[in-house]
Amino acid sequence: MSKSNPSAARATLDREPSGEAAAKLLPELFDERGRTVPWMARTVHRLYDAQGQKILDKENLAISYWYYLRVLAERGELNQLELSKRVGIASTTAVPALDNLEKRGLVQRIRDPKDRRKYYVSLREEGRRLVDDILPEFTDIHSASLDGISARDMRVFWKVAHQIEQNLIQMSKDDAALD
Repeated sequence: MSKSNPSAARATLDREPSGEAAAKLLPELFDERGRTVPWMARTVHRLYDAQGQKILDKENLAISYWYYLRVLAERGELNQLELSKRVGIASTTAVPALDNLEKRGLVQRIRDPKDRRKYYVSLREEGRRLVDDILPEFTDIHSASLDGISARDMRVFWKVAHQIEQNLIQMSKDDAALD
């Protein structure tokens, strides 16, 4: 696939902003309904969240809290700022979420002895149990969502997704912590 020309794309969009017309002019940027890759990624993410929330409703847990638990399960203890970056939210938004998770006995926060402004967050035993119990159901959803997609197509998907990720990381000057 050739590299797209951002200035040509912007000029074309100024003249032709609607779905089908944009898809015909710039098929590498739009699908047949005029949706972009970010739009589609957001749609797929929201659909996964909706399915995941059905699982988490049994535990009375919000999908947004699940991301904290998953990152901690994978990464182990992290400082609160690093955890926020890896979850992809502002550190101030993490405080009420972590308060809730701590009250439920799922995580614990420990003050950094070298810098009392910082906290380290880790899973408690109950948090680990919850992740271990629920993760197979999430895996089933992810697996079912790929029905009808060949292994070859998935390799292409991953190659493309990783290249997009690398391009965006380069654009952000590596200031984003990602999982």
